[in-house]
Amino acid sequence: MVLFVIFAGGLSSRFGRDKCTFVYRERRLIDYVIEVGRQVADRVVIAAGRNANLYPGETVLPDSTRFSGPLAAVDSATHLFDDELLFAPCDMPFLKPKVFEELLTVDTPFSVWVFPNGRVESAVFKASPAELKTILDFLARVRRSRIDDIFRLGHTTFLSTERHGIDPVWLKNINRSADLSETAPVVRHRVYTQDQVVKWRDSPLVRWLINNDVNALKQELLHYIETGLLSMAAHVAKDLAVVSPSYKALAEALYEITDIEKA
Repeated sequence: MVLFVIFAGGLSSRFGRDKCTFVYRERRLIDYVIEVGRQVADRVVIAAGRNANLYPGETVLPDSTRFSGPLAAVDSATHLFDDELLFAPCDMPFLKPKVFEELLTVDTPFSVWVFPNGRVESAVFKASPAELKTILDFLARVRRSRIDDIFRLGHTTFLSTERHGIDPVWLKNINRSADLSETAPVVRHRVYTQDQVVKWRDSPLVRWLINNDVNALKQELLHYIETGLLSMAAHVAKDLAVVSPSYKALAEALYEITDIEKA
């Protein structure tokens, strides 16, 4: 059994109103995602958080109280259901079923897409609940609420959109009304074209959080840079910024490199 979870609890501050229910071509943005979910999963639920009243008649997932942001929905789904899990945001009206069909073919507990410029699309992923529960329990103990930490801690396949023929338009999220066009996002660099599987014997993130092992984080940073997983490297550099301001500058540079222009 496969459960499809739609993130729909955000503030939509850049959009100016709730974007999930914004009508585009006579349908709400979330309706496009629901349609895809019904094609690839046995059940679709909406993680609406504070916006639950916007979805009468739909199965709405309450947020976990252990986390803030999207991880609250991930935690809730993991503990309420035992199904294989697929996640997607409500603001991707150009999604196609192939995005999730490919994620489901991977044997590792986690799979996620990576653009050619090394940017991980962390809001669209597959997760197996058994390993995810263990990771979420740890993140709750150390008070971390970033989705990317799941991929840093778990056995993850980072799939290349280019290798699998995933059109970047399909993964285009809508932050502003100007983004509502099928114009292809502009990817300025090409560093990630082959799938990579990452599984740490001893997670560097755990070694840092538990034992303050800064060298472990440096090892993780170097690995992600060498493999072209640049947005993952940016997250590690952001953690290392507590050691030196130079890592903060590095994180900002990596975030800029992995930015995608939606013109």
